Amino acid sequence: MKRFFILLVATVSLFASIESNKKSKILSIDKKEATIEKVNAPIGSSGVVIHHFDKEHATIVAGVELIEPNRVRFTMFNALKQESLPTPNILPKINDEVILNYLYDRGVVIAPNFKTYEEIVKKHPEIEWVHPDLFAAQLSQYQNPAPTKKDFQNFCNKYALGIVYFAIENNGFFVDCQSFKKVARETITKKGVEIQLPFYSRIKEIETSWLNFYGSGEITNYDNYYNNLMESR
Repeated sequence: MKRFFILLVATVSLFASIESNKKSKILSIDKKEATIEKVNAPIGSSGVVIHHFDKEHATIVAGVELIEPNRVRFTMFNALKQESLPTPNILPKINDEVILNYLYDRGVVIAPNFKTYEEIVKKHPEIEWVHPDLFAAQLSQYQNPAPTKKDFQNFCNKYALGIVYFAIENNGFFVDCQSFKKVARETITKKGVEIQLPFYSRIKEIETSWLNFYGSGEITNYDNYYNNLMESR
């Protein structure tokens, strides 16, 4: 069994249109981008570059985002970061392995109410869903009731998540945690009329601090806020 300096988590497919842990390799490198073997993964999916020292040892040396079916952009890799371990000072090289759709078997659901949340979790038992209470607690700690992309990305890195699932009206959007781009969509059944802000959790209220200069204030319209958050660049 191979030993990795950073734990790699095995994943399973979300559904027919997306397979997790899509593997490729680097064919050429041009500064901050690389050409890879063509891979059938959604544009915007994130992943990692793995450098193999030998048959028994390997490490993650960079993150990537798929920008074309055979091209990636290098990014910083912060998920599964261990403060007690040194960061490998190794640049990606030709023939290094690329794994896309990384950590797509772990995610968090952002839903307007419990009934919708419950439907999504039951619909996708192949995904290990981290309870939104944990995200709400993080936001409450910083008194920020309107989560930003950075809030989501920090949470994903902390809990090693690959997907944020946004339930908006009758649509369910799978959003890549790192690139924050939509990688899949499905139709869901709208459950109930109750809307809990900023999203369903068992933490009923997240206070706003007047010292929170970097937050987005309070959410007044659930659908509009998360639609705009996904579309913003």
